[in-house]
Amino acid sequence: WGMSDCNLDYNVVAVFGSQSTGKSTLLNALFGTEFSIMDHSKRQQTTRGVWIGKSARANILVMDVEGVDGHERGDDRTVERRSALFSLATAEVLIINMMETTIGLHNGANIDLLRTVFEANMRLFRESEGCKTLLFFVIRDYCNLTPLKSHEEKLCATMDAIWSQAAKPQELKNSRFSDFFDCMFVGLPHKIFVPEQFETAMSQLRQRFIDKTSDNYVFQPRYSRNIPASGFSHYASGIWGVILKDQELDLPSHQILLAKHRCAKIYAETESQFQESIGNVQCQIDAGEIVDELDTYMKETLGNALASFDARARYYHASVYSEMREELQQSLYVQLEPLFRGQVTNLANHVVALKGPACPYA
Repeated sequence: WGMSDCNLDYNVVAVFGSQSTGKSTLLNALFGTEFSIMDHSKRQQTTRGVWIGKSARANILVMDVEGVDGHERGDDRTVERRSALFSLATAEVLIINMMETTIGLHNGANIDLLRTVFEANMRLFRESEGCKTLLFFVIRDYCNLTPLKSHEEKLCATMDAIWSQAAKPQELKNSRFSDFFDCMFVGLPHKIFVPEQFETAMSQLRQRFIDKTSDNYVFQPRYSRNIPASGFSHYASGIWGVILKDQELDLPSHQILLAKHRCAKIYAETESQFQESIGNVQCQIDAGEIVDELDTYMKETLGNALASFDARARYYHASVYSEMREELQQSLYVQLEPLFRGQVTNLANHVVALKGPACPYA
């Protein structure tokens, strides 16, 4: 996807919702992705599991999550729980795609979906203070007869009720869903019956995801998972592996493991480049030559190596980065020492050669 150099300048979004509500169609229109969409003549499920694509318009990774209430899965909610855990661990924004006609119903897929998301969130973030996720409700086939504010109030009341009824660990007994989630709401007109209105609303919605100067910009810093782009694949694979084993997810520990893995790789690459860059000078000194302005060269080479390490590693876990940087700096000092000692020896030999064996410096 060409995002390895983005560091933290990228975003991750996932979409949830019932089957056959146009989740993939929404993502393709919003982000320029190419997820498979349903063949209306067959009415078959197209998205199974979690699919990831990159927006054609910005550095945004987009996850198309299998629809809830699928007949193909029956009563098996394992996939839903796993998908919710994975999405919450990796995505800053969860788009909840829902039909206007389902708002206010006291049963059905939307209730189950929100309950699954909340329960997954309690497993993940009970110890992660200040970590929030944005729930972005996209209300499909919105006819504008009911004020959007009324829908917002109903959905917020529903979420309050689900959160209060959910089983919680002791430390979250007095918590509210708003401690962990922010919410935004938007209504989209019917894509088939009023296509022009749909396209206008879609264009306005698109700007909220890509225009950082917008007052309604979606990707706020408080939602970031702080995973540099170069490490996202390794991090996501590790998270999914733990989920499949049904083990407890400890996100801080995974972030530290990721930092150790990535910083160690960057350390090795930086050290290798450093050794290559000083190789010619080492050969000159080994041959008995005196290298002009060696001190300046050593300072610049050391500085360039550390700057290269910093540029790639500083976005990972702070304590791991600092520790690895200190180790790298000490290692580079050790590798520079033979240059200094060799230069001194060559200078002494040069003086002896000029003044003869009686020279007091011999």
